[in-house]
Amino acid sequence: MSEGIMHADARSESPSPPPAAVDHVLIAVADLAEGARRLEAEYGLHALPGGRHPGVGTANMIVPLGSDYLELIAIVDRDEAGRAPTSRRIARALADGCTFATWAVRTTDLGALRTRLLKNGWKLPEPSSGSRVRPDGITLRWRTLFLAPVDEPGVLPFVIEWSVPPGMHPGEMAAVHASGSKGIGLVRLGDPDPAAAADRLRALLGPDARVTVERAETSGVLAVELNTPTGKITVR
Repeated sequence: MSEGIMHADARSESPSPPPAAVDHVLIAVADLAEGARRLEAEYGLHALPGGRHPGVGTANMIVPLGSDYLELIAIVDRDEAGRAPTSRRIARALADGCTFATWAVRTTDLGALRTRLLKNGWKLPEPSSGSRVRPDGITLRWRTLFLAPVDEPGVLPFVIEWSVPPGMHPGEMAAVHASGSKGIGLVRLGDPDPAAAADRLRALLGPDARVTVERAETSGVLAVELNTPTGKITVR
């Protein structure tokens, strides 16, 4: 059973643009270089060096896809990571044998989005700030809003508001993929109650989202479909 975010009655209403959009999906790996080799060999995706996340014990590599991207993320300092809830989620995904740790949507106005969700009954923390330094010395900064406990698997993404110069979003990095991949076409999610999960996501993303939810024993990302010139490829 699959629950798409778009419903027939929503298509006829010309809704306002959704307040958030798919930004990236996190792939948990034990080793960044090995994870990059797997993506290249199996999916024709080229990963670029990312950087270290200060204070949380993780580092990443980026698969740029235009307006969105895949993020390979690994624990590089176990002591640091053990004190950070976000890093414990990476460790749990690895321990459970899950390809994907979580996913993210972006907004240009995190404060307004949080206020709207609070008015709709969501219980939310204050946003937190993050940063990393790219290999070329450029610092990327952002703010993050977690919609659910960050160290537990779940269908809900976290929300990110980027504070970077034009053209510096990670998805816009120059990369050539053997598969010709140009963007995320669909994020496939699983949840024991797909209808309820789809309703929650619709409140966040609006009716026209690149997301579906299907019935699964556990909650989280099942697969990501990427657009290519010859069709779609599915990363699992």
